Amino acid sequence: MPTFDDPQADAAEASAALRGLAHATRTFSDPADTYPVIGDLLAGVRSLRQVLDQLAGAHIAHRARAHDDNGNQLAGASSALAAADELHQAATLLDTVEWRLDSAAQHSGRIAWHPAPARREPSPAMDRLAARLGAPPDPFRTDPFARTPHGPHGSKGPSL
Repeated sequence: MPTFDDPQADAAEASAALRGLAHATRTFSDPADTYPVIGDLLAGVRSLRQVLDQLAGAHIAHRARAHDDNGNQLAGASSALAAADELHQAATLLDTVEWRLDSAAQHSGRIAWHPAPARREPSPAMDRLAARLGAPPDPFRTDPFARTPHGPHGSKGPSL
């Protein structure tokens, strides 16, 4: 659960949640589930943009406390400003991501997903015809590359 006041803990939780989402979205049994995921990602990108701007602001606000490993404050402040600039650049790039996700959400919202068509079982007449032609009754239930005497390439396998 988010703490809303511990940036390190919340960042770690967000990272773990994104890893979980990356794993969970490998397959969708119902394509209609993609729409709310896109919406949640859009909200997440908007929050991430705000986080990047706030991180940049923290680097700028506390640059007087920044030093390099040798104690050089000028070098530390310079690095703090450079980090802030990079964070602002990253936040600006997220604007494009936000626009694209918003567009994807609009397109996805116009889709009416229908149930998957039921798998049609082969008819007995098709099985009889396949047997007369020397083909297996259902070619989709057999391995076309099987190396059997009755397979497509005989017992020797495919010729190269």
